[in-house]
Amino acid sequence: MSAATAPEIAEIGSLRRTLRDSGLVAGRYLRVLWLNPGRLIYPLVQPLILLVLFISVFGNLAVRGHPEVGAYRQFLIPGIIIQNAALTAPIAGLSLLRDAGSGLADRFRSLPMSRAAVLIGRLICDAIVLAAQAALLLITSLGFGFSISSGLAGAIGIVVIAVAFGLSISVASAWLALTIHDAETAERVMYFPSIMLSFVSSAFAPVAFLAVWMQPIARVNPVTAAADLIRSLAAGGSAAGPALLLTAWVIVLVTIPGILAVRRWQRSP
Repeated sequence: MSAATAPEIAEIGSLRRTLRDSGLVAGRYLRVLWLNPGRLIYPLVQPLILLVLFISVFGNLAVRGHPEVGAYRQFLIPGIIIQNAALTAPIAGLSLLRDAGSGLADRFRSLPMSRAAVLIGRLICDAIVLAAQAALLLITSLGFGFSISSGLAGAIGIVVIAVAFGLSISVASAWLALTIHDAETAERVMYFPSIMLSFVSSAFAPVAFLAVWMQPIARVNPVTAAADLIRSLAAGGSAAGPALLLTAWVIVLVTIPGILAVRRWQRSP
């Protein structure tokens, strides 16, 4: 076995430093949540309240003409899970923007740490919150008649889908927030794309039921791909199309906005 070259050793060292720094940043964000229980309770309680409200208001609707959809609750709950991830994602961008405005960016820039560690650390914290939200929503949904034919493996898969989708939107929201630059403006703007993504999709109704002009957008919407993939997983089937579409969206939303977000963070005042 040949010895590692100097560039390979440097690359390994850089990766280790990035992972170490990201873990430290994630620990900081998690300690903030732990020391401020309100910041943790609200993201966990709000999705449950929305779930109960949505099911109570819309849960008994019938989806006429689409017998393959089955009971509407079985159709609706995956949409609620993905909508919740979409609405939680902007928190990442707003948090980074507040940190930049507090001078934290300057302190981090003065340290010998990885440039990407702040964004990655924030995403690790968000992944834990998103996973807890998805798990609580699933457990609560079982009490409303939601069934997962694929068992525990399917339930874990649903949580993974929600987390992957949410993190990809978080990366894009981080770039958008740092681009807007003003915290007050960002708080008003950040949730609008998530709301639009949720409603122009199959989250709450089959694509064929939407307005004609919405249908082409809804078919390529990442919310549609994620919700349809969860529905297929819950039914114990396969959905290669939604899986490929969601994978493509995750790659697009993570790579380009992620690079731009790191650069914006480095230049933030």
